[in-house]
Amino acid sequence: MEHLMQPSIPVVEELGQRCWRLVNHGFSMNTGLVVGTERAAVIDTGSGPREAAGLYRAIRGITDLPLLVINTHAHGDHVFGNAYFAARGVEDFYASAEATEHLRVHGHAERELVRFLEPEMALGQGEFTNLVVPQEIVSGAGITIDLGNLSVEAFGLGPGHTPGDLLVRRGRVLFTGDLVEQGGPPNFEDADPYRWAELLGRLEQECAEDDMVVPGHGNVVDRDFICRQHREMRAAIACGQGFVDSWPSGSFDATADQLGQLPYGAEQSAIFLQRLRQGMP
Repeated sequence: MEHLMQPSIPVVEELGQRCWRLVNHGFSMNTGLVVGTERAAVIDTGSGPREAAGLYRAIRGITDLPLLVINTHAHGDHVFGNAYFAARGVEDFYASAEATEHLRVHGHAERELVRFLEPEMALGQGEFTNLVVPQEIVSGAGITIDLGNLSVEAFGLGPGHTPGDLLVRRGRVLFTGDLVEQGGPPNFEDADPYRWAELLGRLEQECAEDDMVVPGHGNVVDRDFICRQHREMRAAIACGQGFVDSWPSGSFDATADQLGQLPYGAEQSAIFLQRLRQGMP
């Protein structure tokens, strides 16, 4: 079946410091690549075998070294290419314990997300559509992975976009997964908005002025962008708490006017308010 699939070829951008950003067309999801002298790290593998095949082709245009994979979190657009990479000989897949548990429990439900981009993956039919759950668990203390004459750090700062987000740093380049979003509004479906805002504040303090921040989707940003996203989320929380407090007990009565006052669009603003209510004391 592989010869019948049309791979989705990503746009490749070299960031320096032996790092690349590969932009997948479907969701504009950023895959990272860091190349040492002995092996290379792939950060997130795309939405399924079509994107993964394109990614693999592009990566092999840069390096022929053995690969390992780091999944920043367990949403399908970031992990559903794992099976393709495993079939190409990749053995080491890294993720947080929370992400691996999410993929085990909810992985099949995640397939619906990619139904238009990756029909085989959505149906679980055909080659490379099985779920590959990472076996290398990154603890809360983080891990340093030696790639040969350079290393990457994979670490978490706590729950935010999901309960098990990882970040990956190589020098001045920081891959954040969906903890930072430039290409669209943050996705709150599995999020804790309170903790996410707190995490963005920590990230704001930890980033240097000259860091290149690679968000989960969209263009490379900097520390100032993180500051703006942090302020925006804090303001949305303050506004949203007032809305939730005004609703009758136990109800969800968001109005169109209330949704319009939040910065995330109607769909994500409604989810944001639901998640906010669940997390309120």
